[in-house]
Formats: sequence, structure tokens, C-alpha cells
Amino acid sequence: MAHDDGVCQLQAEQLALRGCMQELVQPPADSIVNIATLTDNAGQWVKISINNAGETTVSRLLALGIPDAFFLYLFKAQDKRLETLLSLDRQTSFTQRPVPNRFICADVQLAAKSTTTFYIYYRTHGKTPLQPRLLTAKELAQLDTQNDVLNGAIFGMLMILAVIVFFNPQGIRHADNRNYALLIIFCLLFLCQTQGYNFQFLWPEQAVWNMHAPNIISIGLLITHGLFSISLLQMRQRFRRFFYIFVIIIWLAVLSLPFVAYSYFTEWNFILAAIYAVFALIAGVFALRQQVPAALLYLLGGVSLIVFNIVLMSLSIFWRNPFPELSIFTYPKIAYILESIFFIIAVVNQLKRLNEQKAELRVKRQAETELLIKAEQDRLAAIEEAKNQQLLLASASHDLSQPLASIRLAIEALKAMEEHNPVSQHINTTLDYAQSLIKGLIRQARQQGGNQSDSIILFELFDQLQSEFEAAAAKKGLRLSHIDSNIELKGSALMLHRVLSNLLTNAIRYTHKGRVVFGVRRRSQYIEIQVLDTGAGLFEDDCRLLTIPFQQGRHGDSTGYGLGLFIVRTLCDQCGYQLQVASTLGKGSVFGIRIPVKLTRQG
Repeated sequence: MAHDDGVCQLQAEQLALRGCMQELVQPPADSIVNIATLTDNAGQWVKISINNAGETTVSRLLALGIPDAFFLYLFKAQDKRLETLLSLDRQTSFTQRPVPNRFICADVQLAAKSTTTFYIYYRTHGKTPLQPRLLTAKELAQLDTQNDVLNGAIFGMLMILAVIVFFNPQGIRHADNRNYALLIIFCLLFLCQTQGYNFQFLWPEQAVWNMHAPNIISIGLLITHGLFSISLLQMRQRFRRFFYIFVIIIWLAVLSLPFVAYSYFTEWNFILAAIYAVFALIAGVFALRQQVPAALLYLLGGVSLIVFNIVLMSLSIFWRNPFPELSIFTYPKIAYILESIFFIIAVVNQLKRLNEQKAELRVKRQAETELLIKAEQDRLAAIEEAKNQQLLLASASHDLSQPLASIRLAIEALKAMEEHNPVSQHINTTLDYAQSLIKGLIRQARQQGGNQSDSIILFELFDQLQSEFEAAAAKKGLRLSHIDSNIELKGSALMLHRVLSNLLTNAIRYTHKGRVVFGVRRRSQYIEIQVLDTGAGLFEDDCRLLTIPFQQGRHGDSTGYGLGLFIVRTLCDQCGYQLQVASTLGKGSVFGIRIPVKLTRQG
């Protein structure tokens, strides 16, 4: 609604002539400032009576206690007429203010030994009341300095909390950290807006935008608070019903943004915030009953937000300030400081628990790896023992075959002497059967004893790995391919499969675009199975450290434990292989398994 000082002055004069101003008059008191208010459909009228008991006319600054207004007109009653002292509207930039202060101020003259009456007609967000104070220029400067120091301490504390989040080992990659960082940013923006710093320093010429900024920042604050609540209380996993309620409230906030210029958007903002606060409080109670680790601190933060930022501020705006000695803009400071402290403690505790769980998983995975290696060693030892038993059986069978052969020669001699003797024929048949059994045992021992280890056919192993990892690569938009090889190796197929599985897992995890290729290169003294990727590459120091347990490169992420290459190196040592790592930063990495030629069956 457009206003000008002429129209407002005329309205004030008409009100005075009709006697409506009598509704604002209160009995004179000894106080210097006597205030009364009257609300109409477009804004609020405020009457301020100031008594100057001195002998001379004095000049003072009338600080009104609000950082901005859609419109504000200050009139001085003189000789039954109103003189316009200040005229501001939504087009007035910060640099056009007569007193360049982040809160609206005006120069006033107070006649000696008389009471001067001022009328103010204004509208700001909601029904925020004026908090007028009569100050000298020096007192205003001192007050600004005190507030700047206090605000600086509060903003600095919030920034320190943000730094703690960013420099946590999990960093901004963790959902709780990311949402909490956004929440702090919007808290800072909201506090700077209510304290007038945004209009003074960030957009002093954008008066229209400045009037919409409080509502937009409030919506952003509600959205980020909702996202943080969902992640901190693990609503998606634990409280599906609350998760959907919070999502609906967040979407209502997002969808209401196009209507930010409407007159009653501030009231809608308060209603939406109150609804959200109630559900946040209930969710905190449910989480506490379910023994969610962060629930108590979340509940304390929510209570402080509701008490100071919603209850006390709403009472101050729509009724009266319960604590008149405090500015209504002090309540958000208290609320966000308390909430931020509770929330940062909750986030730190949550991350501490996650790190402890990850440490336990690392130890468990290392133990499983050691058990797997021991099981493979036991299997190979059992195979070797079985081969030794087969060789002993073959030797014994060979020794038994000698006397049986001698007996056969004797039987042949008897047959020549006693032709067609049935006993000789029976003995001969029995010897044939015994010798066939011994030959079978020797043949079986030769077949099993000749294989010093398993046979590994590379093209079969490569096809198996391609099938296992193709889906994971495609999910990240990567192309996985391999080069077939007809080489056959002596060794454990299980061990080599585990080695290559770890290398392919790492290659796909740390490659974000491009391809992953694996295959064989022939060398003079060995063959080398290589896994190549087009990932971010490794720093030179990382190539050396990665085979140490629980060490990750600088491109590592929270899903890994730093054990992959340690397992690969351990398995390679068991099999007599050699692990090689080469990388170019920004271009990719090559991980090679060198296998001596003596372990190949064919070239």
C-alpha cells in the first residue's frame, strides 16, 4: 500500500480534529517518554509525549528500535498542526536515511519547559512494536558500540561452531554436518537482518528486497532446521510418520516463497513456524523415548527455540513484551545461541559414536581378513598333506607290485608244467585284479600329485570379475572392460580372485567418470595383471602409504576403511606375487600384480 507524508499528515490532523487521538492519551507521569498506540487497518499510530523540564531547547535523537519498515512517518504536533519530521517507505534506501544508523532514528527538537508530542504512523513485519529511546549522539554511539561488541561475540561463536563442523574428520560430506552448516548460515543471516546489518552493509540500495528478506530468510531457516532434524534424529529410518510430516512442512515452506510480497506473509510465517515447532518438540520426545543418542540435546535446543524465538517474540509483537528491559530482537539471539550450542554438542557426540563404530568395524574386518588368510593357508597345507599321502600310497603300491610280478612269473612256470590247472588259473586271475588295483592307485597319485596347486584360467576369471562388477560400474556411469588372455597359472584361484576384487572395488569407488580396464601385460621375467582407472589419481606420498592398514589417500571417503590395499599386499605375499602402484594426479592410477613366469602353465 502506497503512502506519502501529506496523506498521513492529513489523516493525523483528521484524527486529532475528531478527538480520536484522545484514545492515545495517558495521564502525564514523571517519566520523560509517555507512549500510547492505536492500530488501524493499514498500520499503527503511536503517540509519544516527551517532557523537557530544562530552561533551553534541546536537540536529541529519537531511536525507534526497529531496523526497517514498509512505511514510517514521524510528525511533530505544533500549534494544532502536524509537522513532518521523517518520511520513509519501501523505496527508501539506507543511504537516504537522515540518520545513518542500522536502526531508524530521527533528529527532534524539544522546547524548553514543555511537553512535545510526536505522532508516528508505520507498518513493519507483523505488528512489531516500536521501542523508542531518547538519546544524545554520544549515547547512541556508545549504545551502537556495545551492541556491535555483543553481536560480534555472538556471530563469532556461531562461526566457531561452523568451523568445528567443517574441520571435523567427516567434514561437510556427512549429512548432519552439511545440514548444520546451512542452519548456522541462515541463523547468521536472520540475526544480521533483525539487527539491521544486512541493510547497512550487504544491500543498502535494495530497499524493496530488504523488506522481503526477513520472510525469505525465515523460510530458509525453517527448511534447513527441518533437514537437520531429519538427519540428526534419523527420521527416515526410525520415525517414518514424522519424516513425512517434516517433508510436508518443508515443501509448504518452499511453495509459499512466491507469495512473499503479500501483506500477511509474516503472519503465515509465524503460523508455519509454530506448527513446525510443535512437531519438532513431539519428535524430540519420541526420539528420547526410543533412546536416540542425540534426542536430549535436540529437545533442549528445540525448547530454547520455542521459548525465546516463538513464544516470547510472538508475545512481544502481538501483545506486549514480557521483559520490557530487553529488546524484542534480543530473544532470537538467545534462542539461536542456545540451540546452536546444544546442536553442536549433539553433532559432535553423533560423529564420535560413528567413528567408534567405524573403528570397531575396521578391527572386525581386519580380523576377518586374517581368518580368511589363515583358512587359505590351512587349505593349502591340507592339500599338500593329501598329496604327500598320495605319494606314500603310490610308493607302497609300487613296492607291492614287485613281489606280485615275481609270483606271476612263478605261476606261469607252473602253468607250463601243469597245463589247464584250474588252481593256477584262479591265482592268475586274482593277480590280474590286484595289479589292476595297484596301477589305478599309482595313476591316481600321479594325477593328483602332479598338480602342485590349483589351475587358474585367466579368461574364465576375467569373465567372472566382469559379471560381478559391471553393475556397480554402470551405476556410477563408468565403462568396465577387460582384455581376454589364454594364460593359465598355477596357484589359488580364490586368492587371485580376492586380490583383483579389492583392486576393482577401489577403482570403481574412486573413479567418478571415464572407465576402468583390467588385463594382462607380458614381461620377460613375469606377467603383470593390471587394473587401470581414469580417477582423480594419487599423490606420490599416498602411493607408499596406502598398503599400511587403516590408511586412506587424500581422495578417500567415509565408506572405506583403509584396509583394501593392505589385504591385497598380504594376499600377494602369501601367493608369491608383487604389488605395484603407479598414478598420475588428475589422470588416473594403475595397480599391477606381478606374477613370476615359473607360475604360468602356458604362454
